[in-house]
Order: sequence, then structure tokens, then C-alpha cells
Amino acid sequence: MVNQSGYQDPLGVLRSVPEGRRAKIAELINLIAAKGAMSRAEAMGELGWSRTLVTRVATVLLDEGLLAEDVPAGSGRRGRPTAQLRLVVGRAATIGIDFGYRSVRTILASVDHTILASDERELGDDYGPDSGLARARQMIDGMLKDVGVDWSDIVGAGIAISGPIDYENNAPSLDSLLPHWGGDVVARAREHLPCPIVLGNDTRLACYAELLWGAGRDFDNFLYVKLHSGVGGAFVLNRRIVSGASGVAGEVGHMVVVPGGERCRCGGRGCLETVVGVPAIMRGLSIAYGHEPDWREVLQRLRSGDAATQEAFGDAHEVIGRATASLCNILNPAAVILGGALSRASNDIEGQVAEGIRSHALPACAETPVRLGALGRSAAALGAVGAVLMKGIV
Repeated sequence: MVNQSGYQDPLGVLRSVPEGRRAKIAELINLIAAKGAMSRAEAMGELGWSRTLVTRVATVLLDEGLLAEDVPAGSGRRGRPTAQLRLVVGRAATIGIDFGYRSVRTILASVDHTILASDERELGDDYGPDSGLARARQMIDGMLKDVGVDWSDIVGAGIAISGPIDYENNAPSLDSLLPHWGGDVVARAREHLPCPIVLGNDTRLACYAELLWGAGRDFDNFLYVKLHSGVGGAFVLNRRIVSGASGVAGEVGHMVVVPGGERCRCGGRGCLETVVGVPAIMRGLSIAYGHEPDWREVLQRLRSGDAATQEAFGDAHEVIGRATASLCNILNPAAVILGGALSRASNDIEGQVAEGIRSHALPACAETPVRLGALGRSAAALGAVGAVLMKGIV
């Protein structure tokens, strides 16, 4: 079955439901698919329904075997534990794809948020959409075969790419950031993937994954900063990612920190990315090393206590701290969450960025806590899974 937005209904949820009740049934199912198991009271708050309406709709789905209601083991709460409504999904699943700087990561997940399989493959530095999507299709076919899921069970695939996106045309809005990815990425993806496609910015999707499943679960408002080959960001306000007027809010990597500095791939000069992006750090270290290192060598030298490497990372952390302090003054987040390769490289980045905030932020923001993202390299691909679930499965 396919709904009006074109999504398949592999659960068969709506087949036996009277037409007049389908909208409410779909609302509750899509809410639980997007946000995971929840109590009836939480569903009331999210949907703005009365307790009677939640009970009526949940009862239909419980009777049909499409929802189950149970108490999570080890809830750790005082008093009577709260029962949670969760989906009973059969084989319905979704796909997340993250196209990184030199690699592609794929995740296959059940619509109840269970990870079924994942894969990661290296690609060339200058790969384009066709070669990347072809490799992703091979990886997904292998995962489907391994877990016994068919393409007919897939409700959609989310795709994460770097840089701002023109969502009206499903295309990168800055060709300089993705020189080989011009044009409609969704249309190109449909040539390789026989399912609905959702496109998103990798940093925003990683932020969404941290909000849903990772370090952002305990914060209603936080700033997410991705420190990788590129530097990006996203701001969460009242559990929602702020989009901005044209959907590109949070591009913190292109705030100017060195006026007239090095030319950035966005076309500007002195952007934060040109100072603390992984390629910038490696270029600086090539002088100290006497050759161009790869990231593995840099990490090995960092962990062995190499003085030049430690100094380079310390300098980067100091710049990140100063830039983040300014963002804290503007946004006043409850926390700062760091993601990306640079955040995982050293054990002291949390403390050094927090010290930068204490030194440079206003007193009201100076103690903003800094946390590492909890989802590691899989964050953007997981966020792509979440984007499909947020779009709706029925």
C-alpha cells in the first residue's frame, strides 16, 4: 500500500482501518516511528490529543497487533514504572546513507529503531554521485540479503551529504563544497535505489541522531558542532533543529575567525574550517613532519605524545573554544555537543573547549557544559534513518 505522500505501507497498517479513522492511526504510528517508544502521556503531549483519543487509537493498534505496550526493564524510576507504546514492525525497515569525504557508510534499521546491519567502504577523494550511489547500492543489497529483508520492506532511504542544500531543487547550494554533486541528488538516487528518498545535510542529520538517540537526549536546547574534514553545526531549540530562512542555519564552519586568512572552499577567507578542519591541521603538520601525513599517522603521533602534534591540536581546541564561546553568547544553549573526527581524536577536547567558553563567554554562559557525541562515525547515517522515520512510514 502507498499513502498520498508516496510512502509504502509494508506494515499493512491501514488496510483494515475504516477510512475515516486512518489519519489518526497514521499520526500515532508515525510519531512512534519517528521518536521511539513512548508513554500514552508523552503521545498526548506530542500530538495535542486528549487521553480518551490516545486510548481509542492505541486500542485499535494494540488489537491489530501493530503496537505493544510494556514496561521497559530496568527503568530505574521510583514508584510505578510507566508503560511504553512501541511498534511491532515485522520486516519493515529503513536505510541511512552517509557520503563522507572519502567513504560511504550505510545502515539498515527496523522502523522500531533497531539497527539490523551496517557497512562502511572507502571511496576515492573525488568520487561523484553515480559511483557513490552505485557502491551504496551494492552495500545495501548485501545487508538486505544478510538479514533476510527485501526491497519491498523498505519504507525509505535517507541520504546525508555535506554542505548547504537547496531543498527546492534537492541539490547542493554551494558547488564549491561538493564540486561533483551538482543537480538533483534525489533524482539521481532514484536511479539506484528503488524506494522513496529523503536528502539532508550531514551535520544536521548527525545532530538529529544525537538528539534522538545520543548525547542530546537530556537537553531540550543545545549547540551541535561537527569537527571533521569540513566544520558544520546545528542548533536545537525546544527539541527541534532550527532551520533558518532558507534551511542552512548552523553553518558555523564558515564564520570568519581570521579576517583575510586562508581561502576557504566556500569562497570566503579565514573561515573556522580553514583553521580547525582536519585537512587544515594536516597541512600545518606537514611542515613539522617534513612530509604530507595521513590522518592515521597524525593520530598515532598524537597518542605517542609528539610535541608538534599536541601543540597543533591544542591550538585548534583553543580556536574552537573561542568560536564556541561567541556562539554560546548568541544562542545560550544548555550544552555544546561535539562530533566528527577531531572530537574523537584526543581525550582532552571537552575540557579545552569548555575552558575556552569559560574564558571568552559572558558569565551567564561561561559554564555551558561540553559533551562528546555518543554515536561516533555512524551519527549522520543514523540521522538519515531518523529523517525517513520523521517523514512518515504510513
